[in-house]
Amino acid sequence: MSIFIRIWFFFSLVVVLSLSFIAYTLTQQVKPNVRQVVEDTLAENANIIAQLIAEDVAQHQVDTPEFDQKIQAALSRQLDATIWQHKKDQINQQLYITNQQGIVIYDSEGQAVGQDYSKWNDVYLTLRGKYGARSTATDPNDRSSSVMHIAAPIIYKQQLLGVVSIGKPNQSVQPYIERAEQQLIHQALWIVALSLLLASMVAYWLKHSIDRVRRYAQALAPVNQAPFFYSAKELNQVTQALSDMREKLEDRAYVENYVNTLTHELKSPLTAIQASAELLQDDLPLEDQQQFATHIVQQGQRLQSLIERMLLLTRLEKNQHVLEFQMLDLSTLIQQCFQQQQSALQRKQIQIRLDLPEHCSIYADPFWLKQALNNLLDNARDFCPEQGLIAVQVKEHSIMNSIEILLFNQAEAIPDYALARVFETYFSLPRPHNQQRSTGIGLSIVQQIIQQHQGKISIQNISENTLDFLGNHSSGVLVTLTLHTNFT
Repeated sequence: MSIFIRIWFFFSLVVVLSLSFIAYTLTQQVKPNVRQVVEDTLAENANIIAQLIAEDVAQHQVDTPEFDQKIQAALSRQLDATIWQHKKDQINQQLYITNQQGIVIYDSEGQAVGQDYSKWNDVYLTLRGKYGARSTATDPNDRSSSVMHIAAPIIYKQQLLGVVSIGKPNQSVQPYIERAEQQLIHQALWIVALSLLLASMVAYWLKHSIDRVRRYAQALAPVNQAPFFYSAKELNQVTQALSDMREKLEDRAYVENYVNTLTHELKSPLTAIQASAELLQDDLPLEDQQQFATHIVQQGQRLQSLIERMLLLTRLEKNQHVLEFQMLDLSTLIQQCFQQQQSALQRKQIQIRLDLPEHCSIYADPFWLKQALNNLLDNARDFCPEQGLIAVQVKEHSIMNSIEILLFNQAEAIPDYALARVFETYFSLPRPHNQQRSTGIGLSIVQQIIQQHQGKISIQNISENTLDFLGNHSSGVLVTLTLHTNFT
């Protein structure tokens, strides 16, 4: 069983048991409380009636038809009242009067006249100056038939003449008791349902929050956003601990991968340098010595390029906010890139064709965007044949708020298997002129730079002329950069 189901179950069980106990306790209190209120009312009524009939008792008028008619008229009075949604249409009370000896001298029911009630608690206690009350069932086999009697002394001119006792059937107050119990049960059920719903919501929130922490812990992407909980300090502390641990693990894995890759990439040029150096120790013709020395220089340059690009890649991968954006002129930046490589392009007699707007403003990091363009130009120059064409066109899309940079290189088509891998780190194709491979880092750096500019880059082979700025040249490789003119 899931821990969240257990939390919900035990929380719900505690709520249900607690509310059941409270509801049972309150239900047991409803009936006594209602009867206490009824008793209080009867006690007041009994004393009022005792005062009203005191003179009649003193003058021995209670056994006359006129007195009985007056009492019966009062007790049979028709009511038209709605009390707490209960229809009240008649008076449910009875009374009897006893003399000083407890003998009944008047009974509204007409059944107990002449009987000795001196032993009943209501009469017995009242005649002795105490509060008298009793509850007696008219049917011994039916507890609901009980009648509550409350007595009051009849005093006339400071002389105790007898007792008047008012009776009210408990059954007459049962509707109020039942209604109070039903309302109590309904409210308890609503509270239980609401509590179960809240328990479900809390359990779901807890499960969802812990799942977010778990997914964050399991995710491998370094840019994965750590979850934050506004009402759970402990979960934020767990997330922070996971973030710290994950950062340390990622740093360790990154260093291991970096060292392994660097070791592997350095092995080939170092082996070539070592072999050339060993051969130079022999007595060789001057031409061979120059050839091996040139080879050492080339491999040394390759090592330097590898180290520099590895450092650049590290800065990009480990520092997500390394770029500093500002408004710049893209046309000027592209022209500067070609000017820096003018000598290398002239050595291969490469034709340059630029189709640039006079001014093209873009929000970008000048250093890193220039680094990306230079890397692309390096690749284009290396793969472009002598007297070939490198062309660049910049298109502005005001509706899309973007700029397209099209860089065409009149080179051989990239093999299909390589098109899907050109942006992989350390993947490279041999250069046409010397069949040597590059470091395989350049395009990976370019892709990360463009992504951090929230742009896109794609490479495709062009088999026929579909671009107006290429002139008669129809085949080659086209690199497309899409950048936003501004973003936040």
